[in-house]
Amino acid sequence: MNAELRNRLLACDLPVAGVESPAVAELAGEAPTQLRSEDATALFGRVVAELGLPRLTLEQADWIGYRGIALDVISGKITPDHWSCCVASVGALGRSAEVAALSARAFLDPDEVADEVLALARDLVRVADERIRGWTS
Repeated sequence: MNAELRNRLLACDLPVAGVESPAVAELAGEAPTQLRSEDATALFGRVVAELGLPRLTLEQADWIGYRGIALDVISGKITPDHWSCCVASVGALGRSAEVAALSARAFLDPDEVADEVLALARDLVRVADERIRGWTS
């Protein structure tokens, strides 16, 4: 999912959850096909500021994204053969050679590597959770 769509979906979820601000209302009301990327980024920055949330660094945003992909693998939303398309995120564990070999095997026979892919995804969630806890302490 691209960042603009993700931001737009979040902006629609926030009012439903009772979170209100002028920027949230503006972003939720924007048509995703009409909102330019740079405008969406600026508007989302206003949402974050109005809600008093800290801005994430690129590394933090990456790890949250990696964690999301891993959770999708664990839940079955992403199958092992599709996971091989998203495999770059798992390279963040510093196991690039293992990940590359697993990706090649997943492409040929996803069922053969399903358990290994799940184990790697669980490991990624564990590492991401440790990093995320470190940011908040």
